Amino acid sequence: MTEKLLRYFCAFFILILISGAAFEEILQDKRKQAEYIEKNINESRNSISKITSRTAFISQQIDSVESAVNSLNTFLKNYENESYMTPDQIAIETNMIIYLAEEVDRIQGSFRNKVINLYKHGKNYELELLLSSKTPNEYLRRNQYLQKFSQNRKKELRDLKAKKFILEEKKKMLSLSTSSQRFYVESKRKDKAVLEGRLNELKKQKSDSESESSIYAGKITRYENQLKSVNNFINNFQANKESFKESKNNRINYESADLNLVKGNLNLPVDLGLISTNWGNISDNKTLAISMNNGIDFSIARGSKVFAVASGVVTLTGETPFYGKVIIITHENGFKTVYSSLSEVNVNIGDNIRLNQVIAKTGETLEGQSMHFELWQGSVAVNPREWLRF
Repeated sequence: MTEKLLRYFCAFFILILISGAAFEEILQDKRKQAEYIEKNINESRNSISKITSRTAFISQQIDSVESAVNSLNTFLKNYENESYMTPDQIAIETNMIIYLAEEVDRIQGSFRNKVINLYKHGKNYELELLLSSKTPNEYLRRNQYLQKFSQNRKKELRDLKAKKFILEEKKKMLSLSTSSQRFYVESKRKDKAVLEGRLNELKKQKSDSESESSIYAGKITRYENQLKSVNNFINNFQANKESFKESKNNRINYESADLNLVKGNLNLPVDLGLISTNWGNISDNKTLAISMNNGIDFSIARGSKVFAVASGVVTLTGETPFYGKVIIITHENGFKTVYSSLSEVNVNIGDNIRLNQVIAKTGETLEGQSMHFELWQGSVAVNPREWLRF
């Protein structure tokens, strides 16, 4: 066990000793956390897979539309000055069409032969070529060759489609009168404008898909770090089982709603009192920034029950960017309790709340699955550790 990991585990272990929790309860909760994290990792990977397929399909559409726009640009260049063919030019154009038709046949035949030659050894020829490489350098050279070859095939196919398009359009133009040619060219300009709009839309869709994929990739990284932390905890916790002193504080009833009279004996807001972040100043090791934690954070599996620590009235329910869903309950003598990082809220503003009533379910933050609890006396946040019964 590394020195850093030992310090991390010992810090948690001290808290566990005073948390009033059974060994198996802690272990079961951590395993539940790990299971939830693994589920999220798999779901994120599946989402990336779907997005990748969608992005590939959009890319194919982009290639097709770009090819159509380029073909129209080539065609319209001949009519930029709205000068149309004289009889002599028509004769010349007819000969050019014959030549172009022959070139299209030549390119098409060449492309067909290359595709047949590529797959004559089977559908997995490219993979077999790579796997038969004898050295890493040979593998890289073959891979680069295949990528370049694939790009050349795509370019040849685009050129073939473009030349076919120009051939057909030129044939149509020859069959039209001068006035009809003008209308036809104008319709092609409109077609081009529509395609360019579609192209911009597709590029935006692709950009959005790539951004969405990056978000899921970030989630996977975050969840993998959480999973590593939870598994380290489980392994070290099991290895130090003999040092763990089991204790269990059952939830009790107290008649008074005045928190001053039950200081140090308040029930925990959750069944598992494993604290991940204490009350007070928090130092960020990366940014060296210091922030104030107005409460304590319990490490507990998402979906666990949240209990009211005293009777009172719900004065606020809502949602915050970092702490998720939140509930505030007002008690006698100006006390307020705050419950946040919730996945589910089961009460409404104005509800009269009983001691030990289930008011919500726990959720998670970017750091992991947890429940944030605060205790306020008037406008001052006090340390919940001094009021709760561990």
